[in-house]
Amino acid sequence: MALSPRTRALAAATLALTAIAGCSSASGGSGGDGAKDGAVSIDFYYPDQVGTLSTLIDGYLKDFAKEHPEIKVKGVYSGDYDQTLAAVNTAIDAKKAPALAIMDQSFMHDLVERKAVTAWNPFLTTDADKQWKDSFYPQFMSNSVGADGQVWGIPFARSTIVQYWNKDYFKKAGLDPEKPPATWDELIADAKAVQSGAGAKWGLFIPTSTGTAYWLYQALVQQAGGDGAISDRTGTKVTVNSPQNVKALESWASLGAQKIAPTTEVAWGTSTDDFLAGTTGILWTTSGRIGSIQEKAGFDWGVSALPAGAGKGAPTGGGSLMLFDAGVSKKQKEAAVTLAKFLTTPERAADVSAKSGYIATSDAAWNTEAMRGYLAQHPQAKAPHDAVADAVPEMATVDRDRVVYQTLAPALQSVLLKGADPRQALDKAQSDIDAILKTHR
Repeated sequence: MALSPRTRALAAATLALTAIAGCSSASGGSGGDGAKDGAVSIDFYYPDQVGTLSTLIDGYLKDFAKEHPEIKVKGVYSGDYDQTLAAVNTAIDAKKAPALAIMDQSFMHDLVERKAVTAWNPFLTTDADKQWKDSFYPQFMSNSVGADGQVWGIPFARSTIVQYWNKDYFKKAGLDPEKPPATWDELIADAKAVQSGAGAKWGLFIPTSTGTAYWLYQALVQQAGGDGAISDRTGTKVTVNSPQNVKALESWASLGAQKIAPTTEVAWGTSTDDFLAGTTGILWTTSGRIGSIQEKAGFDWGVSALPAGAGKGAPTGGGSLMLFDAGVSKKQKEAAVTLAKFLTTPERAADVSAKSGYIATSDAAWNTEAMRGYLAQHPQAKAPHDAVADAVPEMATVDRDRVVYQTLAPALQSVLLKGADPRQALDKAQSDIDAILKTHR
């Protein structure tokens, strides 16, 4: 899930490129093997959305260097997902793309249309290769496979939307602190109770920021009985104005009307801090915030799947490993595949999950001794794993900036923050999105 509009990414490109320029090791990009003593050199870009991932990857790359001295990896911390996209696009233009990068999976269609990425299929030829690809949860792979069956991403740091609740507030309000709201009726009742009975300023926060409103909206559409994926597998068709879509937005807007949630923007970047400060009793946000809440919460808290309505579930999010093409040789791509397999072993997937809050990407990772030990100490981490069973793909389209950030997000905000009519706003957004995507079909 991209956390900010691509326009912000372009403005931040200088920051990302400065970081790249300051990195040590092999000169140039992945273009040219940079081989010395038979070694192959590659660039690997990695973002950090949660504040702990970059340190983990630094350690993994040191371990990789010991195990694979024949491959020289220049690891490049590249900011957040949008900054990474800007940096990658600049490198592609210079014909010096990284051989491998962790990219927001929802960028896939734009990168494929640009012919910037290489499919994984040519590198998945043996039974062991195919078993590796098939080991990842299909809910995470759903955003990685195109309509033609080509695999464009391998899950790495993946997430979904979950519900956090303040158990202390629930107890004070006379609610069962071990029972989070499991339906929309319970959600409304519990949100009101923590305001009136526990003194919370707000009952519920669902972030409305431009960069994330679409993601939360997907969850609401799924719960309203619609197709929460919203976009099709080609990335050229989007549905935002079905009866279920309208019902979802009406339900979201009703929170403000009932004074359970503010009618001013609920900012993604500060909503977790608001929850930690006790401003709201319930928060919907990424499962990737578990680590931060676990570290900083001064009260008892819980995490669960989102409540159900006519349907249940939420979209996935997060980053996948992608192979790039511009200036990258076949030998470098093969080295990048070796690195990807190293980074996605069950043990490292479990380590990423336990230390960052992302969801471990396979059953094998959840069955490691380390993960079992972590769950024994932090049982809250099981809820995101269980929520994956009902997860739907994150909205992913071509021309993503215009479709998501310039069209859908403003339509949602016009209703949530300015009181516009949901049906009219979504009908207008549908018409505008159809016009944008028509040129790509």
